[in-house]
Amino acid sequence: MPELPEVQTIVSELNRKIKGKKIKDVKVDATRSAQPSPKVLIDKSKGKTIKAVKRRGKMIDIDLGGDHNILIHLKMTGQLVYVAKSGKKISGGHPIGVVGALPNKFSHVIISFTDGSVLYFNDIRKFGWVKYASNLERELARQKFGVEPFDKEYTLENFRAIIKRSPKKKIKQLLMDQQKIAGIGNIYADESLFAAKILPTRRAGSLKEKEIKELFTVIPRILKFAISKGGTSADNYVRSNGTKGGMMPYLKVYGREGEKCRRCGGTIKKVRLGGRGTHYCPKCQK
Repeated sequence: MPELPEVQTIVSELNRKIKGKKIKDVKVDATRSAQPSPKVLIDKSKGKTIKAVKRRGKMIDIDLGGDHNILIHLKMTGQLVYVAKSGKKISGGHPIGVVGALPNKFSHVIISFTDGSVLYFNDIRKFGWVKYASNLERELARQKFGVEPFDKEYTLENFRAIIKRSPKKKIKQLLMDQQKIAGIGNIYADESLFAAKILPTRRAGSLKEKEIKELFTVIPRILKFAISKGGTSADNYVRSNGTKGGMMPYLKVYGREGEKCRRCGGTIKKVRLGGRGTHYCPKCQK
């Protein structure tokens, strides 16, 4: 699943592509992908103009102006493909190797603009969704996410409180809890804990004040760097301009099982934690 840097990358690029465009039509192929229903999504979106494309956690937030919004979550296999009037395609999210011509059997929501361009929401497993939301519904959806690592609410005091409230939870699982901290997933939890020299399997309550401060500091730093590189191409994620993210060569532990630690020379290990592959260096992470 794309994490904060990947979603921010696609949001920034889509914002340049569809901001200001007017929606001519919306077509829905799979009821499950359109919320609260295909009819509501279609009727409420047609004729609206894209004011901005934003992000909250891993959710894409499209402002249609007034009391109208479209929320998109790519989940495990979702993909957005923008096709310009010229026919040039750019995609973001999870590439589908058998896409071929568009639309296809995976194109569950199709948003057409008056200038002839089209935005396709494709999803192999139909876990993702495109949802129409009023401002109130949008706000309720946004409130389900925890503090954003780049917002003013992300303070040492609040970060410390998050950790202290869940002392028995393993620190990696706590970082990935979207209701606590928004946007961190498997990749950047591993990378942040490595940078702070903390074992991902440790209980949150065992962290010392110095470790809490270090972890608090490295999280936004790593996320900002990942955004500057266009995100990570792991797990079949690509940018909305169709290219792979450039963060992969800079990852210190994620995806490096069996390789030497770039900090201490130890061997990177991988274990399962909460059903997710977890990478760490047993020599310099304590």
